[in-house]
Amino acid sequence: DYWWTVLAVDPIALPLTRWLASGRRMTADQATLWSVAFAVPVGFAYATGTRLGLAAGALLFYLAFVFDCIDGKLARALGTTSARGQTLDEIADAARRVSAAGGLAVYLWRVSPGPGFWLAVVYLALAFFFAQVSGGTRGEPQTGIGGRWSSALARRRLLPTPGTPDVGAIVFVFGPLTGLVAPALVIGDVLLAVASLLVLRRLLRADRASGRDEQTGRREVKDGTDAAMP
Repeated sequence: DYWWTVLAVDPIALPLTRWLASGRRMTADQATLWSVAFAVPVGFAYATGTRLGLAAGALLFYLAFVFDCIDGKLARALGTTSARGQTLDEIADAARRVSAAGGLAVYLWRVSPGPGFWLAVVYLALAFFFAQVSGGTRGEPQTGIGGRWSSALARRRLLPTPGTPDVGAIVFVFGPLTGLVAPALVIGDVLLAVASLLVLRRLLRADRASGRDEQTGRREVKDGTDAAMP
């Protein structure tokens, strides 16, 4: 799993999930609603333009992500996974992303007059674009050192490359907590742009490979038909 999830979220999400599941104290859908409840005020906290507001927003973002992780774990523990739950989870993800990015855009507009707020707007656009193009395209993580690094991390449930939760943590937690909002957004924008380009390249390669396989199949059929003719 992603570093942010394993190292910063699961230590709280896993025992809390076990406690909630043991007495059926909460359903997965209720956990998703709690995630939305924490996510919506994130942007308002950032938009205050104060360091206290940034810290409060970072905490709310963290809590929203914790409950976003809990809902899936809880659904599996209780055997209540459903299409409706998946839709609610996607709504919660979008609410957290839009609220946080919108709040940082307002923050930058208030504290640093100029085009800085576009960093948050670009981040939001890239995040949604990446979510659209990356579905089902990610394979097993590979590295250039024979997979030893991947294997070592896998034993600790860690992926060798960052994912959107890790990027989101940089932008919406570490950036606000340190006051380095604009630099964190620059890092997030660059990482999402590179990730999107890599996914697009993978999709194009897969499309070309599919086209070659289709042409090969047609030639084999044609050759078989020709061979069968007297």
